[in-house]
Amino acid sequence: MTFKSPSTGDPVPLSFIIPKTQDDLLKRRKALEITAEAHHGILGRTPDYVNIQVTATRQMAELHGHTDKRFGDNLIAYHENIRENDLSLTHCFGHPQVNRGVAVGQQPDPYIPIGVVDTTSEGIILRGAKLLATLAPFSDEIFVPPYRPLRGKEEEMYALGFAIPTATKGLSFICRESWDTGRSTYDQPLSSRFDEMDALAVFDDVLVPWDRVFCYGDVELHNHIVELGIMWRQYMQHVAVKNIAKLEFALGMTHAMVEAIGIGVHAHVQEKVAEIIDTTETVRSYLRAMEADAGPWMGEGIWLSPEPTIAMRHWAPDAYQRVTDIMQQLAAGGLMLTPTEADMESSIRPVIDKYFQGAKIGAYDRVRLFRLVWDFIGTQFGSRQILYERYFNGDVVRLRQGRFQTYDYSKADASLAKFWQETDQS
Repeated sequence: MTFKSPSTGDPVPLSFIIPKTQDDLLKRRKALEITAEAHHGILGRTPDYVNIQVTATRQMAELHGHTDKRFGDNLIAYHENIRENDLSLTHCFGHPQVNRGVAVGQQPDPYIPIGVVDTTSEGIILRGAKLLATLAPFSDEIFVPPYRPLRGKEEEMYALGFAIPTATKGLSFICRESWDTGRSTYDQPLSSRFDEMDALAVFDDVLVPWDRVFCYGDVELHNHIVELGIMWRQYMQHVAVKNIAKLEFALGMTHAMVEAIGIGVHAHVQEKVAEIIDTTETVRSYLRAMEADAGPWMGEGIWLSPEPTIAMRHWAPDAYQRVTDIMQQLAAGGLMLTPTEADMESSIRPVIDKYFQGAKIGAYDRVRLFRLVWDFIGTQFGSRQILYERYFNGDVVRLRQGRFQTYDYSKADASLAKFWQETDQS
């Protein structure tokens, strides 16, 4: 879980390591696996996630300091600070969904998105809001990197990258309602234990000290950082590890359901379960390819191989939706046959034992299993999980549009050209 700090020699989390070799990536993956398997892939925003994002940004410190060396130096110092103190971070990217049909600078109020109000000798003063700060109530710091391209000088007030403590004066968080409603782990086995809160971060004339600023007022540099997509070139290892843990958990639940109600004899059921198996092993293959083909790119250290990383990023949201659809189809109406723990302890228990039992399982355990599946795919908590997996890594439509526009078609074009050449010569 740790490596030796390059500055103090003390043990520090492996999520802060700047990988120099494939072995470094393997060590980091093993640490990530311990955490992901502890929560069965349910928690997408454990602290190691943003740790890796900050570390990837730190690898590009020289780029951030291109026009002002202070900002690159700030990144180096900030990375060291959170590494040595093992701080927990949240982060936020998006702008409030007020009017998505116009540009950032064309909102009804210029300070709906975070913008610079003023600068002082102490730092920059910011006003506006950002989403979506998952884990904010449990975090020490908030990290806000450059996000989304900006249009020229008229939007330079939004060209920002910084990090500050979550307890900073003027910074507040508006959270959604909690889905841990105080029910037992029998009734709500997941939402009672794994509800990582989501929030809108609101900046009310917040002072960000200069030594916490990583990008400021340079639209060209801001857009270049966004275009490079620095962070996903590292954090997708975390995503893949989390996805494997989550898919293995989903497969375990699905297999248990199939056994519980005796539907494994049907060919279409076997086919659907095999699809979840194949999805799990596909992610495992993506992960190995990312690591095996990793190498130098820009900045310090090595980076995950881009092609399998991009492919998994674009494919995984639809794949997860398909897995939850399969679970729903196989469970069917059984998801509604879920008495509460209070019912189990009441006078109707003998009736429940008779009519809610399974082929190879008693009523108490069959209901507990199906309540777990429902919490995974059907409750508010489960619906949030599906929404998270679809959008946390970006809108797939936009991502694939970018893929179409930037992919190197040279090998594919050459293959077709070779075919036509061979055809003409035959």
